[in-house]
Amino acid sequence: MLIVAVLVIVAPIAYAFYGYTQFNSAINPSKPGATHTYIVIRMPSGEYLAMTPRDYLNLTSMGWEPPAGSKGHLINVTGYVTGFPEVDVNMTFRAPYERFTVVLGDTSVKMCSSEPKNYPGSCPERAATVSEITALTSTLFKRYYYWEAIKNGMDNTSAKMYAYEQTMKRFSKGYLTFVTKAEIGLGRMGTKKHLAVVIIGPAEGADVNQITVARPGLVVLEGKSDAALRAEVALIEKILNFKWPENSTATR
Repeated sequence: MLIVAVLVIVAPIAYAFYGYTQFNSAINPSKPGATHTYIVIRMPSGEYLAMTPRDYLNLTSMGWEPPAGSKGHLINVTGYVTGFPEVDVNMTFRAPYERFTVVLGDTSVKMCSSEPKNYPGSCPERAATVSEITALTSTLFKRYYYWEAIKNGMDNTSAKMYAYEQTMKRFSKGYLTFVTKAEIGLGRMGTKKHLAVVIIGPAEGADVNQITVARPGLVVLEGKSDAALRAEVALIEKILNFKWPENSTATR
């Protein structure tokens, strides 16, 4: 009986620890992936301009140059699903899910609320990144529940309310804790049913600027700076050809 009791206690812990050890391989698959590179420029107006290096070279060869005060980021987009990174981004963000989670980063991100001066990055840029990717993801997520309501006979106003309620009920945010890493490593989060968007910036030790679609339902944003992370969200919107309504309070 004692052995059984020990196994009952130890087995779940061992299983969770195994998932935790699989986290890095989950977000950085060892199999070959396809990568495309983009230049994303933040204009002095706060708007973003995204293009391929070839397009940038063509523009500059014709005499164009970014306005003074612009900030550029070189960002890779890597996909491990179809072999076409842009297709992977579209398929992943536009697919229907039962739940979605935005992983804000390491728990040190909480310093932005209590001790912003001690945060090893830019709190305003991290906050803007989280706000924008959450707004984007929830907007795409709720479309399916809106149309579900319409098909069930609801009017436009009721359908919008239903979609909003379903989205808020199915949305969660978290941090890169042991449990979160274990769930991703075990394939419980970042799946075809449960979308996970993971943010990894300077506070978490990111050494690349890269958007990775690691598997269906798992997207990782890595940025050497929080400003680069915000630019990556703008690039995702560009790839999705996503446009905010004119009266939207989301950043452009």
